[in-house]
Amino acid sequence: MQVHEMLLETLETLRKEDFKTLQWYLSMEVLAGCQPIPQSRLEDAPRTVTVCKMIESYGKESAVKVTVEILKKMNNNYAAEKLENKCAGGKTAAPSASSSAVAPAAPATLSAQQGSVIIAPQFTSSTAGAMTININNK
Repeated sequence: MQVHEMLLETLETLRKEDFKTLQWYLSMEVLAGCQPIPQSRLEDAPRTVTVCKMIESYGKESAVKVTVEILKKMNNNYAAEKLENKCAGGKTAAPSASSSAVAPAAPATLSAQQGSVIIAPQFTSSTAGAMTININNK
């Protein structure tokens, strides 16, 4: 899926007022180096036009980062994480030196009550090695 489509899909999940709030945040400096988009360029802009203006202003990668940051500011962590995961899933290259990849931590235990779901962790390190996942049905 293309970045345009992923961003549009994310914006389409927002209610009208939340979408307006996202546009309001776009008129501020959300991330260093990403200049605000003037409110006049976003006023009454539909979601498709907003996505195009974001990519024009920030480039694809930064548009995703800005969107994720805004969604977090709006306490919509689910949408932010979903967008991050979709974008990370589409990348096949190893992380760059400026990446914020973190070395794997010590083994951890995840548990869930009956009927719950555990979403597997996403690994971004390019280091090869063995990994064991145990699923115990108690």
